[in-house]
Amino acid sequence: MPINLDLIGHKSEKIKTNITEDKVRDYLNAINSENIIYMDEGVAPPIFNVVQEINILEEIWKMPELHGSIEEMEQNVLMLVHGEQSMIFNRLLKFNEDVYSQAFVDSIVQKGSNYILKLIVVHTDTEGSEIAKSVWTLFIRAAESDIPRDNKPKKPAKKLEKPKLQPEEPINESLFSIDEDVTYRYSKASNDFNPIHIDEETAKKAGLSGIILHGLCTMAMTMEELMKNNLSSDPSRIKSISLRFSSPVYPGDSLKVKTFKNEEINKLNFEVENQSNIKVIKNGSLIISD
Repeated sequence: MPINLDLIGHKSEKIKTNITEDKVRDYLNAINSENIIYMDEGVAPPIFNVVQEINILEEIWKMPELHGSIEEMEQNVLMLVHGEQSMIFNRLLKFNEDVYSQAFVDSIVQKGSNYILKLIVVHTDTEGSEIAKSVWTLFIRAAESDIPRDNKPKKPAKKLEKPKLQPEEPINESLFSIDEDVTYRYSKASNDFNPIHIDEETAKKAGLSGIILHGLCTMAMTMEELMKNNLSSDPSRIKSISLRFSSPVYPGDSLKVKTFKNEEINKLNFEVENQSNIKVIKNGSLIISD
């Protein structure tokens, strides 16, 4: 289970990708986007950057030297959880342009028997100007057998209940459904073939009740709802987004996006909950232009 801290600062090779209309169209179909702006203006949705990222990042988190051995790597990757995501957008990607993407290990932090791995990807154009940046926060959970008996979670002591605050009212909310086949479509469109999203047996080995939706697919669909509800469907107004994935989303789920005011003029908060009122996205924050 121990993770090699010497790999902090490790950088991937810089990868060149051409942004094609067909790839963007496939991605839009995978997230059920009906926004006509993308095709009309020849641009990709803000989150399309992740299509360039997943293969680079996967090479990093699957390095045997990060985990100590191939066996440890396979076990750790099975227990890998995508915990948080933040993205900065300087502009949208354009059809037919070349983009250069490079990832590096920003930090590795041990927390009990688990590890928090933070990876950053930077995208630049042919002139070297930064187009966008993504920060991935991944949790590598220890297998039950790897947790020392003394370190296993104990039942928390009962706390005195604090008075419940009146929940803030959202300024708007909307519903969207998760298709039964979406994980297969999104895997192809995003290049993310993690088996917990497409193989029932592997998902159950990871402690899940079945295959789950990619966190970034939930995020992409949520962004489409946020744009529709707050930005007149204009993707160019999103300057940054950050959120925490707090619970798995399963095919067939129905999700509700809630938008809340923020004290800052150009900032909105949001959260997403499923049909059982369980929050699947928490601490959502969206910075927008005027």
